[in-house]
Amino acid sequence: MKTILPVALTCLSLSASIPRGHEGYVDAGGGVRLFYRTMGAGRDTIVVLHGGPGFSMDYLAADLAPLAARHVLLFYDQRGAGRSTLVSDSAALDAQRFAEDLEAVRRHFGIERLTLLGHSWGPAVAALYAARYPERVGRLIIVDAIPTTAAQFAPVFERMDARRDSATRERVDVLRAAKLADPGDAAACRAYYAVWFLPAFADGAALRRSRGDFCAGSREALANKVRNVDRYTLQSLGAWDWRPALRGVRAPALVIHGTEDFIPVATARDWARTLPNGRLLLLDRVGHFPYLEAPDRFFAAVEAFLDGR
Repeated sequence: MKTILPVALTCLSLSASIPRGHEGYVDAGGGVRLFYRTMGAGRDTIVVLHGGPGFSMDYLAADLAPLAARHVLLFYDQRGAGRSTLVSDSAALDAQRFAEDLEAVRRHFGIERLTLLGHSWGPAVAALYAARYPERVGRLIIVDAIPTTAAQFAPVFERMDARRDSATRERVDVLRAAKLADPGDAAACRAYYAVWFLPAFADGAALRRSRGDFCAGSREALANKVRNVDRYTLQSLGAWDWRPALRGVRAPALVIHGTEDFIPVATARDWARTLPNGRLLLLDRVGHFPYLEAPDRFFAAVEAFLDGR
């Protein structure tokens, strides 16, 4: 199923000055450094906003590598996660700071207008950024996104839990307890997410195709997600509604969503309807990770969008 709304062409974000296959740090101010990595080659740059909050680039970077054949991919670990500064207080983990971090990334690399690809929580950062800097957004790729309103988000994880049978719910509870007992334990973290994420897939076997790691990073980074990022960042959004701000974002936008995602299709329609130059691509029999479950369809759609088709 595919719904297309009008899309206007815009200039690509040039990448001539961005080193390929490079990693380092961006100074985001206030003592915060953001770890980044680039891959690929091409005349444009895609800045990738990972999910979470509190995960790192490592869960999806390798799986997005097909895009690196024609584009420079610029990944960075969001504050509080991965190899970026592990800020831990509520003020430093306010979601608005994540938007300012993205602006620091843009300035660091001298990108005039950003092409953004956000997955899950990542589009929240894109929305907050676009509300502040609409003129700095060139293109948006929104993949199985968090809803545009807090009201739509409230039942999402209940919907996910409803897909588990009673035995799996008990297993999740046991694994969660082990993870919380030692939140820096990568093995406990991996055991938990291997079960927790199963309802996010139409085909659970697709999870095994991933080359990523939701539990990459130091013990300190894993613990910081549990103890601080999970506690403060979503809470800082309050009763959010990004739709008024998004209506002022004129950049072309592609909203990709799996029909079997635990985040309802209605929320993807809301993204596409709200963005003035949005188009919606629904992928049948696909869950929360379309680049794993339907890579051919996913990457073909992204390339066509970036080509202005």
